[in-house]
Amino acid sequence: MRNNSIDFHRFQNLLRIEWAFQKRFYLMGSSGIFLITFGVFLTIWFNQYSGFIWRSVDYNSIFFGGFIFLSVFGVSQSFVDLREKKMAIRYLALPASPMEKYLLQVFLRLFLPLILYPVVFWLGANLSVDVYYFIQHSLLEKTELPEIEKVEVLHLYWIPTTNMNMVYWAVFGLTFSIPTLMFMGGIVFGKWNFIMMPVAVVIILALFLGSFFGLSWFVNASPFGAGGNYSIRIDNPEVMDGVPLLIFISSILVWPALFLTLLLPYLKLKEREV
Repeated sequence: MRNNSIDFHRFQNLLRIEWAFQKRFYLMGSSGIFLITFGVFLTIWFNQYSGFIWRSVDYNSIFFGGFIFLSVFGVSQSFVDLREKKMAIRYLALPASPMEKYLLQVFLRLFLPLILYPVVFWLGANLSVDVYYFIQHSLLEKTELPEIEKVEVLHLYWIPTTNMNMVYWAVFGLTFSIPTLMFMGGIVFGKWNFIMMPVAVVIILALFLGSFFGLSWFVNASPFGAGGNYSIRIDNPEVMDGVPLLIFISSILVWPALFLTLLLPYLKLKEREV
């Protein structure tokens, strides 16, 4: 069997095995995200007052928080069969190529959660609105209630208006790097991935931002001297009109980093197959 070969029949059998052993994880994960979303918003609605207005775009911060939660505690559970010796031996002995095993992990542990999450979030948030108004109108017979708009899926990806297209791509790349990093950590850090990868990311960001601000201070230390305002700005210097250096560097580095976070798990899996 070639390492890079892909056979539909083998892939189908591998999918059946994955579902047989891990279906509880997928079902409980989906229902858990739904119940958490429903419960969080229902709690928010019952703590608001008449005259309060909740717009569709106001869901974004909670949606993004859930996205990080899903990445850290859901996507991080990639390659779970390689975390214990006995399970690893069984998994590596399955009649499937490393590429087939890798693609199955990418589809089920990375892409599937990211596809399902907006749908589950939309269902939980909108159901909470219906339940809230039903309880208030029909059971408690209240008439003066906050104005709550239901969430629209497209508004979940809303970004503040900006004329800098590069900012959008930098933010998009950095956001998508969160689940890909956690996916990579599943085979690098194993069961401690949900702790080790966030710590590693914080250290890398601290070094990156520290070097940027340190070099900025080295070039121009006047803001830090007597009479300076001690402010640290990310909008200067600019490499071109309206494009700060930090955003420019982030836009360039984040996409190769995304590619590496997807490539490294495959290379590690091939290494374990040898």
